[in-house]
Amino acid sequence: MLRLVFVEASLETIPKSIANHPSVLSDAKRRKKRPTEMILDDSKHHLAMKSLEKREKRGRPDIIHQCLLLALDSPIEDLEIFVHTINDIVIWINRETRLPRNYNRFIGLMEDLFKKGEIKADGTLLKITDLSLRDVLRDRKVVVMSEKGKEKDIGSGDVAVCIGAFPHGDFDEKNVELFRELNAEFVSIAKRPVTALYTTCRVISSFQRISP
Repeated sequence: MLRLVFVEASLETIPKSIANHPSVLSDAKRRKKRPTEMILDDSKHHLAMKSLEKREKRGRPDIIHQCLLLALDSPIEDLEIFVHTINDIVIWINRETRLPRNYNRFIGLMEDLFKKGEIKADGTLLKITDLSLRDVLRDRKVVVMSEKGKEKDIGSGDVAVCIGAFPHGDFDEKNVELFRELNAEFVSIAKRPVTALYTTCRVISSFQRISP
């Protein structure tokens, strides 16, 4: 069983601290939504984001959108998918979910998810859980994809593979400490930073190749 865990995903609603910024208010008026119900997007809210902490890791929901489409397209049947956001929210993604390929529709779906907590259609498709990152990783082999790791296969069996789904920087130190506490293996596919999408592709391909 492969459990893909996208860690610190750059996916969140507009923080209250910048909800009254002109660029945010303009977007909210155009979309007829409350500012804090919209997904933070650097391409639209760039000016407002300048004051945000960890600004370089935020406002890129397109990254997790691309990674999820790739993961859900894979032929792996024994696949579980979790998204851990930069604000420590853990989202469960049903393996059978067919996400919108159109980015704007995806954003609308994520806004509904954050507002309602769950998306249903003949069963639950996406759900904001009460789980922590620790809960998602415990009781299984943990592999963390990092350019600082060793070049090796991710292995087979019940493995949770952590992929950073943010544009710049490194994992938060508290999460690195958790990885170490859980005796995670740090695995590299390149000695330089590569995209989350490329990493996801390589992980899926590797798991398919070595699994029976």
